Parts: sequence; C-alpha cells; structure tokens
Amino acid sequence: MARKRNSKVTTKDRKLKPINFLPFVFAFVFFLSVPLWKGCNNSIASNSNLPIKSAVEAFSGEKAFKLLVRQVEFGPRVPGSKASQEAQNFITQKLEEANAKVFRQSFNVTYRGETYQMTNLFGVISGKSQNKVLLCAHYDCRPVADQDPNPANRNKPIPGANDGASGVAVLLEIARVLKSFQPSKTVVFAFFDGEDLGSVEDGGMFFGSKYFARNLIVNGANLKAEMGVLLDMVGDRDFSSNDEWYSQRYAPHVVSGLISAAENLGYRRYFFQPPMLTILDDHVPLNEIAGIPTANIIDFDYPYWHTLQDTPDKCSPQTLAIVGKTVLQWLMTLKP
Repeated sequence: MARKRNSKVTTKDRKLKPINFLPFVFAFVFFLSVPLWKGCNNSIASNSNLPIKSAVEAFSGEKAFKLLVRQVEFGPRVPGSKASQEAQNFITQKLEEANAKVFRQSFNVTYRGETYQMTNLFGVISGKSQNKVLLCAHYDCRPVADQDPNPANRNKPIPGANDGASGVAVLLEIARVLKSFQPSKTVVFAFFDGEDLGSVEDGGMFFGSKYFARNLIVNGANLKAEMGVLLDMVGDRDFSSNDEWYSQRYAPHVVSGLISAAENLGYRRYFFQPPMLTILDDHVPLNEIAGIPTANIIDFDYPYWHTLQDTPDKCSPQTLAIVGKTVLQWLMTLKP
C-alpha cells in the first residue's frame, strides 16, 4: 500500500452569519407547487435524475463483499504467483460479464536482482461519448507483512483484504451496474499490478501505474482519460477517507465532485476528512507522468495495514456500498 510521506493539518476559521429563513420558506412553497401545477396540465414531469438514482441503488455492498472474499481465497496475489494469475482470470471474467472490452498490458520488472512478470488489466465500457474517465485500483498483495506486530510474520505475504481486494471489488461491482446503466463518459477500469512490491525509498512500488502512465496506448487503444479516481483501502469497517495533498493539487475538481456526490447521498462525513495527508500511491504517476487528474479515495487509518490481520472480517459490505454508491453518483452526473 501507499506510504505516508508526511502529514499536515489545515484549519480555517469560519464566522457564522444570521440566517434569513424567508427565502427558504418561499423556495419550499414553490417546490411543492411545481408538481401540482404540472399535474393540472395532465403531463408527467421527466426526472433526469431517475437513471442516476437507479444506478446508485443498483450497487450492492453484499455483492462487492463477495468479490472481496473471493480474491482473498486465491491467496496473496503477489506478482508472478499462481494466486496473481487466478486473480487476473477472475477480474477478466467479471469484466467480460459486464460487457467490457478487456485489455492486458504485460511487462517485466527487475527489482533487487529479481525479475517479475507483471500484468495490468483494463476493462472499457462505452459511454454516451468517447471522452474517458479512469477508475482504478491495485490488485496485487504485499509480499511481506512488514508492519505485523509479530516479528515471525514479517516475511510472510499479507492476505490483502482491504489493501488491494477492496478497491477491486468496488470497481467490479460498478462495472456490473454499468452493464445496465450507460454512463455519459466512456469508463476505463484499470487494475494495476506491482503497487505494493517493495520499498518506496528505492522505487519498489507503483510499478503497474508507472508503466501505464508511460504507455497509455494498450493493444492499439488510447486509454488516456480526462480524469480519474483511485480506490485504495476502501473496505475498513471504520471507514473515513483522508483529505490528500496530491489529489487536491492535481485534481481539485474531481475531489469537489466526489464530495458533492457524497453530500447528495448523505455520506459527506466519510470522504476527504482532515487532517490532510500527503500519500504516495498509484495516483501520483497518473497525475505527474500521464497528466490524468486523479483523486485518491483512501482510508490510511487502518491498524491492520501490512499485517497478516488484513482479512475480510476487518471489512464490511456497508463500507463498500458507501464508496461504490458515491463513485457511481459522481460518475453518472458527469457531462459527456
């Protein structure tokens, strides 16, 4: 998972002003009168928000949780392992079931004297326009539980329920929903390999996103998007995503859009909450190399990070639903 480089808390003093309730009363009365007036004309008002609401309601936290569990059942998805290959096949299957066009991007990485074969996976679902939006997560697992409280466990790979499987699960469930609800923009789902292989100090992380950021044309298709959202560690039972410096610097419009979507659903308290952290993650190469403004939804306050205790029981369908529905609300309200 991403390493926290530093943190900073930002506060702003806000003064409260007296509120004049009269305009609100008038607006409320007018709002009530609109459907009555239309009804008198024997016409049915078209509700442009109905498809959005239906798509959001179609997202199932329970289905997403099952997708999370299935990934963990493969075992730790360390690059080059049998479990990694099984996860790739699983992701591909689910994307194809959602009628997505699937692309594979294979590459080799040599790190600390060992060569790894890695694969990024992409699923493209056509929208009403060819303008693209990127939704991404990493599917690999860290090969060492370096934060485990038991020193005997620190050379063992982590299960990666929250740190890896949660983001993938939410994306695959969103893809299932989009089979029935066409978004305004074409959606590129990206599943990165090699995010969590080694140490950030010697460049041993984010291999998949760095490779993609330098190679945006995959099997002849240009997958560069106008904007993106990265999901990482989004399954914690006690979920609250951090406000994040790179997201605010490079993709403030994406952050504000996600916050508006969360507010619309009553989920504001779960997203981009202080203190602001500066987090190195897959969104950094997407922002700085590929030029794709990408925001990171991540809950870094997770006590089981990089331990053998990162298991499905630490995650919840409710959290996956909160994240998935918020991303869908944002996605479905984008203009073509």
